[in-house]
Amino acid sequence: MRTFFTIWRRELAGCFLSPVAYVTIVIYLAMEGWIFLQSAIHNEGRHETLEVMLFISMLFFVPILSTVICMRLFAEEKRLGTIETLMTAPVTEVAVVMGKFAGALTFLLMVLFPAVGYLFIVAALGPGIGALDSGSVAGGCIMLALISASSVAIGLFVSLLTKNQIIAAICIFCAVCAPFFFKHLAIMLPAGMDRVVATLAIEEQVLDYARGSLDIRPVVLHLSAATFMIFSAVAVLDSQRWK
Repeated sequence: MRTFFTIWRRELAGCFLSPVAYVTIVIYLAMEGWIFLQSAIHNEGRHETLEVMLFISMLFFVPILSTVICMRLFAEEKRLGTIETLMTAPVTEVAVVMGKFAGALTFLLMVLFPAVGYLFIVAALGPGIGALDSGSVAGGCIMLALISASSVAIGLFVSLLTKNQIIAAICIFCAVCAPFFFKHLAIMLPAGMDRVVATLAIEEQVLDYARGSLDIRPVVLHLSAATFMIFSAVAVLDSQRWK
């Protein structure tokens, strides 16, 4: 457990010591604030809530942020040759993978969730805007956290397969973006199959949770996906350790 927290702190320190991290945070918050403000202005008088508009706009930054954060997790270690030093230390593969996963996920959530404050700013300053639905805010945060967890797990696994950060970034972005197309794929499928595929569409999952409708299936889906990718990463790292 001590090695897990050591690697966790090491990954977080690596993120915050890089100037790229602060540039990413500033750009994301500026773009998210502008998109949310424009959505609120153009949707004035319609039935869509502020919570839905914010969390949907935040969702589309998850693939970009997870790619930027995860592409270096193992690829950079391999490129610099520090992976051999790390794996010869008294640490287990589980501690290495979980520590890197926890560090990357923590940093992603710390970048992503300050934008939730825009909800309260707009609600406080906007005339005629009622009180926010705390259940919808909590639901949207929970679903975004789950999607972030599965996205980081995918990114960690892909980063383990290559030492080229560019290749890792392209593969991570494509893999994380794939669920965005399930909604459009479901339209082309016959009745029965379309409902199954539609449940995998992360846009619909965020919409449901941001509207206060809770469904256990997305929770199981993202937790299962994250668990599977983490265990796959442990197995791959173990096989590479003994080559």
